[in-house]
Formats: sequence, C-alpha cells, structure tokens
Amino acid sequence: MITTIPFSGFYGTHHEAEIDGTLEQMLSDSSGCYPISDRISNDIWFHVSTPRVEYTKAFVESFQVLLNQETQLNVKLEWESVDSPKSCNFSTDRVYATVSFSDVQAMFNKLDKTVLDKTARSRFTSYDGFISHYSPNWKDWGSLKDWDHNQIGTILEGLVDEFLRPEWEWDVTEDWNSNGDLDNWVFDNLDEEGQRLVTLADYLRQREERRYR
Repeated sequence: MITTIPFSGFYGTHHEAEIDGTLEQMLSDSSGCYPISDRISNDIWFHVSTPRVEYTKAFVESFQVLLNQETQLNVKLEWESVDSPKSCNFSTDRVYATVSFSDVQAMFNKLDKTVLDKTARSRFTSYDGFISHYSPNWKDWGSLKDWDHNQIGTILEGLVDEFLRPEWEWDVTEDWNSNGDLDNWVFDNLDEEGQRLVTLADYLRQREERRYR
C-alpha cells in the first residue's frame, strides 16, 4: 500500500533552512564570514537544486525510527517517491512511501480514534478555496484495506499528533549536519556551473585566509 508521509516541504520550512545553512557553511571562511562577492554567492544559489530524493529518502528512514520509538510499533516504511510542485503557492512537496497492510492495521489500532476524528476533519473539511474529495468523517471511508495514500497518511498524521512532540521534524534531521550528509547532498545537486562557482569561492576563501596568517 502507498501512504503519504507527514512532511512540511522545502519552501519556507526547517528543511529549507537546513539546506541553506549548509550552503552558507560551504561559502564561509573559518571565521564564518563571506570572502566572496554577493554576485558569486547569488550565482551559486541559482545553480543549486534541492536534493529532494536523497533528503526525503533519509527523512522517511529517520521518521520510521522515531515513530516506532515513540509508539512502540514496528512499522516498516519504504520511500517510494517525492512530488515537488512547480509553484509553492497552492501546495508543497509530498513524500510517498510503501507500507504493508498489516502495518496499516497496527497503526490504525494504535491511534486514538478521537485523534483520528480530529485529524480527518482538519484535513478533509471543505472551505473557501478548498473542495475536499473525501468525507471529513473517516467512518465513511469504507474498509481499511481499500484506503488510499491520503487516507493512510491521515493515520500517520494522527500518530504524529498523538505521540510525537511538536518539534519532531527537527528530531528526524538533527544528526544530518554532523555526519556530513547535508554537505554531500547539496554539493551533489549543484550543476556543472554551480560546482565551478563553489570551486572559485573556495579559492577566494583560501586566498583571504592566507592574508591574515
């Protein structure tokens, strides 16, 4: 079965800030200053693309660990895809994973149904500018084995609300800076011109540092 994974996306979020901070470190000298022109810095930003696949694969894996720790479940989630909109005005990045029906049943049984009530209403109640294609009452959705990715994702959203602390997305990604993963993902997602500019920035940084030795 396919499910959506709770994920706030890359635009204006903690995840964007993490990637931004990594690129800033790449362009800074040992004192944390920028020894490069604003023009070069802006050009590098233009040539970096968000490492969505690598980042979200790691996100699903770490989210699974955290979810199982906090709920005492043993759910297995495997990254399936990430869908990134061309415009962030109306939607954000969506992450999908595969999950077995037995694990869906286990998550459903674990979740407090009053929380599921609230989560379903929050996600699927129509309002001005949004027409829901789902009933806000999950009891109208039929057999659990027939639920789609959005409905199963509602279970996961409910488990997050019930068992994880509000800063849970920070918990999922807290080790990625220290182990160098973010550095690798950002650099690997620079196009050829972006990598050339980073090399130029590195040269300018080293030259600036030599001036003060």
